[in-house]
Amino acid sequence: MRPALFLFALLMPLLLLVGCRKHGEWFQLEGVALDTGYHITLNGDLGEGDALLVEAAIQGALASLDSELAFLQAFMSRPPLPRPLAPAEAAGDERRLEPLSEHLQVLAVDRLFRVLDDFGIANALVELGGVQRASGMAGRHPWRVRLPRTGVGEPEEPVLRLQDAALVTRDAPQPQGGDAPVAARILGATVLAQDAEAADRLARKLLVAAPDDILEHPARLVVLTPRGIDVYFGSALEPLLEH
Repeated sequence: MRPALFLFALLMPLLLLVGCRKHGEWFQLEGVALDTGYHITLNGDLGEGDALLVEAAIQGALASLDSELAFLQAFMSRPPLPRPLAPAEAAGDERRLEPLSEHLQVLAVDRLFRVLDDFGIANALVELGGVQRASGMAGRHPWRVRLPRTGVGEPEEPVLRLQDAALVTRDAPQPQGGDAPVAARILGATVLAQDAEAADRLARKLLVAAPDDILEHPARLVVLTPRGIDVYFGSALEPLLEH
């Protein structure tokens, strides 16, 4: 009994950190990591013993990333001299840490998929901090996710069929200085790619591109123009939308 009790003691803190639900062939986990929430949905026959092992592996991967984030945040927030930060400096540090947190969230989604692959889980949807990635199917149909609202009067968020791909949305940094009018300015990009890292790279690239550059990509751009807000869809994304 001692090895069993030892394993139970190791797993108990992990079970307290996540919410876990199983309904037939649907298995769901949710919790908090990297300063944001995460949701994982698996579709398939997963026994109770396998479920515990999957939970433990997922929590181990997230705990490792949480430690990395905490270390980097402490390092980057440390002033060069032993003095308190002024309010403006503290706000600047928070802005500098945002891309770091976003990057680790992207890494986390791809790392979680490697964990699921190790367990042979073929049908899964992972969402962490707005970054989404899906593999396989949700039963007999592709996974369905909602694109973020653009704020231009949509009756509801568009629905996208997501299969063996990742979806990342990035907002453009706010311009510094005056409010001089511009011909057009990209506000945000939503991109589909084979994994979260590839989607994140393309989204950041499109934020500084011309709107016409989106046409060949599976992406959506939200662009501010003198006459209002325009939304552009790449031809590779259109077939995946449910109208």
